[in-house]
Amino acid sequence: MSLPPPRPHPTFPRPAYALHRISFSIICRMCGLTLSITPFNTTAPSIDRIVHSLHTTNAARGPNAKGVYARRFQTPAGDVLVTLGASVLGLRGTLTAQPLVGKRGVLAWNGQVFGGLDVGITENDTRKIFQRLEQGEAPNKVFNSIEGPYTFVYISFASRAIFFGVDPLSRRSLLLHAGDEDSHPIFILTSSRSAEARLQGVAMRTLDGGQTGVIDLTALPTGMLDFSAALKIETRSDIAPVNKATPPADPGTAAAEAECDTFIARLEGAVRRRVENIPERSPGSARVALLFSGGVDCSLLAALVHRCLPAGEPIELVNVAFEQPRAKENVNGNKKGKQRAPERNPYDVPDRVSGRDAVEELRGACPGRDFRFVQVDVDVEESRAHRQEILDLMYPNKTEMDLSLGYPLYFASRGVGVVDFGYGPVPYTVGAKVYISGLGADEQLGGYSRHRRAFERGAWPMLIDELQLDLDRLPQRNLSRDDRMLSSHARDARYPYLDLEFVRYVSSLPIWAKCYPLLPPGEGDKVLIRLGAQQCGLQVTGKRVKRAMQFGTKSAKLNEAPARGFGAGEVVVQD
Repeated sequence: MSLPPPRPHPTFPRPAYALHRISFSIICRMCGLTLSITPFNTTAPSIDRIVHSLHTTNAARGPNAKGVYARRFQTPAGDVLVTLGASVLGLRGTLTAQPLVGKRGVLAWNGQVFGGLDVGITENDTRKIFQRLEQGEAPNKVFNSIEGPYTFVYISFASRAIFFGVDPLSRRSLLLHAGDEDSHPIFILTSSRSAEARLQGVAMRTLDGGQTGVIDLTALPTGMLDFSAALKIETRSDIAPVNKATPPADPGTAAAEAECDTFIARLEGAVRRRVENIPERSPGSARVALLFSGGVDCSLLAALVHRCLPAGEPIELVNVAFEQPRAKENVNGNKKGKQRAPERNPYDVPDRVSGRDAVEELRGACPGRDFRFVQVDVDVEESRAHRQEILDLMYPNKTEMDLSLGYPLYFASRGVGVVDFGYGPVPYTVGAKVYISGLGADEQLGGYSRHRRAFERGAWPMLIDELQLDLDRLPQRNLSRDDRMLSSHARDARYPYLDLEFVRYVSSLPIWAKCYPLLPPGEGDKVLIRLGAQQCGLQVTGKRVKRAMQFGTKSAKLNEAPARGFGAGEVVVQD
């Protein structure tokens, strides 16, 4: 016997019966998800507005298609409506609609499989995962075996439970709201929070790396929609410990030089796994872009992407610069008898200068490759116009530092700039949907200035401890924030340095083979990456000193908070 129809929904599809799926088109990879559990008989318009706004916000992450599944469940707390929406960015394998509905349950998957599950280049990873679930394997067993960035939500019919989780490094975003029986009797899992949810005061938290959870609908208290009573969350870690060995004396760079070939081969493997499965586009169109500052980490990745893609295929290098109005000022203009200084380009920030130099060196080292240096210039008014959207996307991160890092990632994702093809700059919009990022190199290979300071304080043992601390913090790092920023314009971020197999390899190396702080900055820090870059023909770039993104792009100067006395870790927006 079928259940009676649910109450109508004013803004997004509701099920006509107990079990229903609405699929708007065929899709192959999801990029945004929203799950909600609400009282079935609620008449609160605020709940409808919140749920609808979350679906709308996350639709921007995957513009190729969207789908909604909904089902009514009977629980001790009363009937509830479970709704799972998916927006999709199609990138891999045979087209497959989501959410996937089978005899055992419903799956929404936002991720990529790069290991742990046998998926052919032309196969769809979502379908392969779902097959294992339909064969009766436990959800946690299935997902814990996978290497790659992901979030998932799985509704189990048999257990009347909802399983969810994120990969060990939280390379994809999943936010949680566990409900407030009085003001917001709703359970939410979502890739990003919406402006409406902010206005309604719906507080959320990020799931950290390796966290998996289950909400057991049968465990809801009788007559009380207390989701926290039915919610369990566990954390696992797949992060390998850092090799604790210390050298008996000054080891020099011989170990790093001996390891360089293996290091490059391992890193190239991580890059290849992230670019080999991207569908081809029309001739002359790029499939892959890099977040490109001209630093050694991203430049080495660009050289390795060159090795992995067919000859003649363009690679887009996205370089962001924020306007510096003071560059327009004539510093000698008010001094009599002084010649007026030439006007400086207000977008010649450090990352723009180093980016131009690095791309020229790349072109010499990788002949025949069309490296398109996409200059994304952001003026003051444009940055101010997008400030609130960026604040909403970075939530629940709220600090000055988050905002400084969010700005360049957001505008890099938008990808609107210019390219000089040899006859002057022309308007250009990045076409690639896959962005390669160099994040993770500094944490593992001693790229931060604090690593050098640790060595100065306590030699090799303290440097090892500092690297271990950075590695331990990776699951709680701000990768989920970066995912929300980059996915805002339907881009898929991929991190070769954070490939778990590569992380285990780097962790196994003795400290002096990957970081040698007895040499000056630009030589001893990240010595393996620098040697690898020079081996790839990047002699100058291989010695470039690290510069933080917010200072290289000058996004740090955009924020109004310093004028009010805020520091880098202080809150810039109140919820």
